[in-house]
Parts: sequence; structure tokens; C-alpha cells
Amino acid sequence: MDVLSRKKLVIVVLYGLLGTGWILGSDWLLFHLFGDIETTFLGSAIKGLLFVALMSLLLYFLLYRLERSEKRAQQAEVASELNLFTLPEFFASTTLIVYVLEIRDFSTNAIWVSPNIMGILQHSVEDALLPDWWEKHLHPDDREEAIQSNERILARGEGVHEYRFRRGDGSYIFVQDELHRLASPVPRFIGVWTDISQRYQLEQSATQYAEKLEKTMFETVDAVAKLTELRDPYTSGHEKRVGEISAAIAAEMGFDKKFQEGLRIAGLLHDIGKIGVPTEILVKPSRLSAGEYALVKEHTEFGHDVLKNIDFPWPVADIARQHHERIDGSGYPLGLKGEQITMEARIVAIADVVESMASHRPYRPGLGIEVALAEIEQNAGKLYDIDAASACLRLFREKSYSIT
Repeated sequence: MDVLSRKKLVIVVLYGLLGTGWILGSDWLLFHLFGDIETTFLGSAIKGLLFVALMSLLLYFLLYRLERSEKRAQQAEVASELNLFTLPEFFASTTLIVYVLEIRDFSTNAIWVSPNIMGILQHSVEDALLPDWWEKHLHPDDREEAIQSNERILARGEGVHEYRFRRGDGSYIFVQDELHRLASPVPRFIGVWTDISQRYQLEQSATQYAEKLEKTMFETVDAVAKLTELRDPYTSGHEKRVGEISAAIAAEMGFDKKFQEGLRIAGLLHDIGKIGVPTEILVKPSRLSAGEYALVKEHTEFGHDVLKNIDFPWPVADIARQHHERIDGSGYPLGLKGEQITMEARIVAIADVVESMASHRPYRPGLGIEVALAEIEQNAGKLYDIDAASACLRLFREKSYSIT
């Protein structure tokens, strides 16, 4: 019960008590002044009580009408100020709900709502003007954030937020709520509600489609990586492990999930250029001659040529080309130095060295993870990016990361 209703009830009760006291007291006085008039006293009492009851009902009705008149007058005043009475056809045909909030006595209340609220939300204008109506119909999962964002918008003077709201039939719609402060002595805001359920559903469908495309892309890249492994069975799993190590190093360096995803893709494809290298060289159980090694080195350019026309959201082709470049310019194929090498390629370079040294190769047994980490530690800042190298060492030595 709001303050006005409580005051109204108090007035009615006081009126009833005073009226009853007056009738009973006056009849008691008459009885003592004029003798035994019990019949008259009883009849007078009943008549008086009925009179008080009828007058109490009349008073309640008058106060109720007064309250509604005050609310209507206030709404009319606001509507007149905003020229809202000139737009009835607009409100009847649009999916926008316009409303006005007023802040008074540290309380925020709706003082005007466009009449099309019934058709859109299945709530009456009278309901929408009740205290706490808005909060009561917010979706439970959105309530706390919606209330907090609304408070921030009122403090700022304008803003937009989105949330789910319950209609009169119990279903929920997605609402975009935009508020702007009006130029008035009392703090007032005009708000516009827009039903964005259809837009939200389209966005959800687009998100699901994008996720499906991303899943398909990963599956396709994985299939391509497996084709590379078929030509070099002795390094089976190398590409996938390089991708996982690269992503782990990136996470340790503070890069986001999207950046890490790109490194997993790049790891799977960084050696795709080996498709252009003769199989007998790839599987040769002894050390390569200078000519054979020169041919193997060309896999970075082959890989770039294969990937450069694919529109990845990451520089996958550049990573394939640069993953054998070194910070001091001693790498290949372009002899790039320092910042000329993309950060992704600098990370993949370290992951490639660690995985290659720790694993078996046709021409030598695996050297072990400690030997691989010693190589990274010794040449950090010279051959390998110092930040990526430090992250790699922390990952294996302090956080017990292992190659699987």
C-alpha cells in the first residue's frame, strides 16, 4: 500500500471513530438528561451507526476519485508538456512504448506511459504507474544488472540498456530501453522501449551459424594438417602440438582467446609447405646435405603460397612464412629481425623448436624437454623473442605444462 492510500485509510478510520463516538456520546447524554429512553437510545444508535458507515463509504469514494483525478491531472500535465496528446495514431501503430519517469523524494516513479503498452506488453497504463512495477517484471537473470544499469543511466542523464521483460501472459520479450533527461525543474526522464526480440533471435541465429562455420573451419584445417602428416609420418602430431604449445604460451603472456585460437590454427598449418618437399628428404634417416636442407627451407615459402589467398581472421600465411625467422636476423627465408616478425610467428617459432627438440626425428632420438628449454633460455633475446621465451620457461618449469 502506497503513502497516499495509507493516508486515505487513516482519514476514513478516524472519521468513523469520531462519528461513532459523537453519536454514542450524545445519546448517552440525552438518556441521563431525560430519563429512561432505552428504545429511543437503541434506535438512535443504530440509525447513527448506519449513517457513519454510509458517510465513511462516501468519504472513501470521494478520496479515491480525488486520487485518480490527481494522477490523471499529473499525466495530462506531463503529456501536455511533451505534446504527447498529438500522437495517438502513432502510439496505436508503433511497437515503441514511450514513458516518463520522475525522481522525487529519492524515489523514481513512472508518471506517464503511452497507451499502446496494453497491446505490446499486455499491461495496463494503471499497472505500469504502480511503484516497483518495472522491477517486478524483469527477468530474474537480468534483474540485478538491469537495475544497476538503470541507476547508472539516471545518474549520467542518458543511456541505453537491454534486458528481458515479462509480458502480461507470462512470456518474455527482449527490450531496448533508452532514457534521456528532460529540461524541467523536477528531474524527469523520457524513455523509449523497443521490442528487439526479433533482432535478438536473428543475432542468436547468426552467432550459432558463425560457431558452426568456425567448427567446420577447424575440422577442415585439421584434415589438411593430417594430409601433411601423411607425407611425413615420423613427425605425426607435430603440427597439433605446436599449435597447443603456442596457444599456451600466448595465454601465459595474457593474450585473449581469439589470439590463442589463431595460434592453434597457425600451428596446425605452419608446416603445410612441406607438401612441396620430396618425401624421401622428409623421411631421410640421416642428416641432410646442404642442397637437401636448402630445399627443406623452401617449405616456408611454399606454405605462404598455399595459404595467402585464404581469408583467415589471423595472419596464418605470414606465420607459415616467418616461423623460422630469428630475432637477430639469422633466420629464413627473408632474414627478418625483431619487430619485423609478427608476434604470432615469434611464439610459433619457440613452440616449434621446443616440440622438435623434445620429440624423436628420423635422424636422431628426442633430446628431452630440458635440453629444449635450455636452448630457449640460452638464446632468449637473441634468436627468440624474450617475452615469449620467458612465458614458455614459466609454463614448463613453474606451471608443469607438458607436451602431450
